[in-house]
Amino acid sequence: MNLTSGLVGAETTGSIGWLIWDNPTKMNALSPGMYEDALTVIEAYEADPAIKVVVMRGGGRKAFISGADISSFDKTRADAETARLAREAPEKLSRKLLNLDMPLIAMIYGYCLGGGLGMALNADLRFASTDSQFSVPAAVRGIAYAPSGLKLLVDLVGPSVAKDIMFSARRLKADEALRVGLINRVVDADELEATTIAYAETLAANAPLSIKASKYFINQLGLERDQRDEARMDAMQREAENSEDFKEATLSFKEKRKPVFKGR
Repeated sequence: MNLTSGLVGAETTGSIGWLIWDNPTKMNALSPGMYEDALTVIEAYEADPAIKVVVMRGGGRKAFISGADISSFDKTRADAETARLAREAPEKLSRKLLNLDMPLIAMIYGYCLGGGLGMALNADLRFASTDSQFSVPAAVRGIAYAPSGLKLLVDLVGPSVAKDIMFSARRLKADEALRVGLINRVVDADELEATTIAYAETLAANAPLSIKASKYFINQLGLERDQRDEARMDAMQREAENSEDFKEATLSFKEKRKPVFKGR
């Protein structure tokens, strides 16, 4: 992988691909060049049949992502047109993450603020440490948060909670974030990585075509009926029904053993 920012890392653990936001001097704040590097990492994982699950995390344990790099705002948000152009790379990455065929988990230590929370919302699941904190400080930064990001928030926690988060700019601690549905699981910081890996390995051992279909179908159900790709959903369902993995699942059940899925 040709990563140029020096602020994004990639590692693999078996069938798990790691996307690491690694900007330690700024609490992993999202700085120019990071989005493009992250896209390179994700595209590499997409092309690697050995990778079954992607986990994204921040470097260290102080923060997942503390937000956007405010020191770059004079260049990236000098006016409305400049801001529009600066949004192109983040929006391209967001689309890629949301439409990734395999599961994407955000493993969150510490601060998950602003653009960091926005990034975490691109994941299918969010596992967080007990000391994590969440907020979108747009209301104290004079920012009109992008509708695409707000839709992800509203779909997850509902309009009323989303308005509370956006209007107040307050920080939610892990227990409240779990209660309102912003995150899926809260784990002690010393156990978070092991818990996340164990869960990711469980997903990696399951039938890839089934997971791919479930992710796509659930995302499609969030659209109006006339916007859904019914033909693709039908094709994916038939592909799974005719797959070797379906036969393997049935055979392994009869033979009282764990199935070995191949994604075909």
